[in-house]
Amino acid sequence: MVTEKNISSTERRGLRSDRPEGFSLIELLVVITVIAIVTGIAVFQFVNTREAYNADDAAYKVMNYFREAYSRAVSDHHSFRVTINNSTGIISLIDERTFGGISNGENLSGGAVLVKSEPLGVRVSLAQPTGVNPPPAPFNYAAATFPSNVWTGHFQSIGSVTDASGNPQSCTLFFQPSDRTNIPSLIRAVTVFGSSGSVRFWMYNGTQMVQG
Repeated sequence: MVTEKNISSTERRGLRSDRPEGFSLIELLVVITVIAIVTGIAVFQFVNTREAYNADDAAYKVMNYFREAYSRAVSDHHSFRVTINNSTGIISLIDERTFGGISNGENLSGGAVLVKSEPLGVRVSLAQPTGVNPPPAPFNYAAATFPSNVWTGHFQSIGSVTDASGNPQSCTLFFQPSDRTNIPSLIRAVTVFGSSGSVRFWMYNGTQMVQG
């Protein structure tokens, strides 16, 4: 009779080599399936979260345009204007001194040229959300208006922001994901102070706007 004691070390190695090693095809398929499901869920969540914060992107883009218009107007000693089209979601920066014409849908008559223009983002509402008030005083400027679906701010060389008539224009622009209107915490706002051209970013905490 062959017992465990009678088996040499060489025979032991031979016996071990006969055992199957690694994973079976079914086990590999199960692992691959689980990885695919987890990856799909992660990508879906990332896309949803990214879209939910489109309001942040739009608000920061508006502030950057305002600051560039202010800087250019002061340094170049003539006015620049920023337009926001509520219908197309396009923001534009226009030099009001140079040659006229029409570019990218902007009416540039009267001695103006388009500096740059781009979309604010997808699915972003610029309307003031129901029940949400402007930021607290002294920044409680009324919501921006969009005559013919376009808001316009003229950034003057003295640092002020005016309307078409040259009156200082202070207002609040609201931003909210149009497909996430049930989440108040995603509401954002930007105020612009007409007398100085300063801008501030705001976030809604469920009760009021707080500076972001």
